[in-house]
Amino acid sequence: MCNKKFASILVVLPIVFMLLVPTSVPAAEKVIKWRMQVLWDPGTLPYQVEEKFVARVNEMTNGRLQIKLFAPGSLVPTAQMLDSLQAGMIDMMKQYEGYYIGKMPEVAFTSALPLGFTDAWQFETWFWQLGGVELLREAYAKQGCYYIAPTIYGQEPIHSKFPIHSVEDMKGKKGRFVGLAGPVMTKLGASVTPLPTAEVYSALEKGVIDFADRGGLAANYDAGLYEVAKYIILPGFHQPTTATCYVANMSAWNKLPKDIQAIVEAAAREASAELFQLHLVKGAEALEKFKEKGCEVIYLPDSEIKKIRKVAIEVWEEYAGKSDIARQVLDSQEAWMKQLGLI
Repeated sequence: MCNKKFASILVVLPIVFMLLVPTSVPAAEKVIKWRMQVLWDPGTLPYQVEEKFVARVNEMTNGRLQIKLFAPGSLVPTAQMLDSLQAGMIDMMKQYEGYYIGKMPEVAFTSALPLGFTDAWQFETWFWQLGGVELLREAYAKQGCYYIAPTIYGQEPIHSKFPIHSVEDMKGKKGRFVGLAGPVMTKLGASVTPLPTAEVYSALEKGVIDFADRGGLAANYDAGLYEVAKYIILPGFHQPTTATCYVANMSAWNKLPKDIQAIVEAAAREASAELFQLHLVKGAEALEKFKEKGCEVIYLPDSEIKKIRKVAIEVWEEYAGKSDIARQVLDSQEAWMKQLGLI
């Protein structure tokens, strides 16, 4: 009989203990709240990926890190996100580094390299296996920031209000380009302005610009560019592969527990893989939709691409000469491109 009573107590005690132990996050592990501004318009494919990213971080940290997403310009102008991050006005940004190549010339090569890498996986390999991420973490540390991870996908097209069949057709025209594409297009004779991504539609609509880079085909369709530019120019020589990036304020990053840091990095790489895949699938679908909306797709001939490549390589060298780390980044990338047979 005693044994039966003792067995009953053993069964009941764990149940009582479970009722007494709180199931929520312990008070010692308080909720951390971050603000992150992104560069993509709400409703577009890349913005939806960012929504999944913050939800994923919340899920994997059991709510210990909650990142609030802010649309372009809602907290600070897109081109000022790095400055605001350094000042602690925001905790994290999702940015295209081409906006600040004047301040950090090395990122001229890590955002997009005109007529450089031809495939996103080539670029991905350079970042994660050939020292790219380490170089960027070193560079951003000097800015008081922590480089978390790139988000890498394929080419971006040019959307134009006029047909482009050659380099000559671009001369004297007003274009929107950011990053190393800007000086390349300027050397080709265009008048370039680095407008924020979210302003491209209105600038084309109002005639402020004649042609523009903006994003991938799916994102550009979501933004309605078929309404304001009837020509799509391929290949995307100015941006054959693209990398945006997750960067955090260094002080905010260092305050995160190590496991949450690891979760954020893992979620960032997961988001990159998802956007890469969606860029391929949705981009092909979007191209057909653009055609259905009356857009004409023009493919530049190899003879014109060769002319542009010569100018692009000249610009590579100009920016590599702007800092020691810029030179180091380009040398590393060129060594990989030579292995791949690209140059």
